[in-house]
Amino acid sequence: MTQPTPEEIVASPAVAGDLDKEMKAVAKPFGKVTLILGGILVIAVAFGGGAWTHSALAGSSTPTRGGAQARPSGQAQAPGGRQGGFGRGGTAGTVERVDGSTVYVKTAQGTEVAVSTSDSTTVNVTQPGKLTDLKAGVTVLVQGQAGADGKVTAQSITQQPARAGG
Repeated sequence: MTQPTPEEIVASPAVAGDLDKEMKAVAKPFGKVTLILGGILVIAVAFGGGAWTHSALAGSSTPTRGGAQARPSGQAQAPGGRQGGFGRGGTAGTVERVDGSTVYVKTAQGTEVAVSTSDSTTVNVTQPGKLTDLKAGVTVLVQGQAGADGKVTAQSITQQPARAGG
């Protein structure tokens, strides 16, 4: 028997019968295991996409003082749910008056809070400064917005007092 020429090969049908019938005979549907693994993959991709979207769209993840949670109004909410608080029953606001050892603070909600003090209470007063006032080694509290590149655009930088014994 002689080898067919290329023209004869191209001119002859690829399948010697019904092409649909031949395709159905070799086609295999997806098995149960393949479908389950495919479903798990879709769920994992959706979860990863959601986590990535959250991290990309979420605000600054800079922790606030004393376990307080950041709020859109720029105010803190204590873990117990009290607004204006810092940690365990603290507060933030404007000093209304000082009467003896009691300081009266007006919160952003307009509530007046009496703050009792003692000889062991530390009082720190900050003053406006310039960038040149900041020196290497000092502790600062930076408030601002973190960009996509991780760089923080500062709204304020507060130098913290030196720690005793440090």
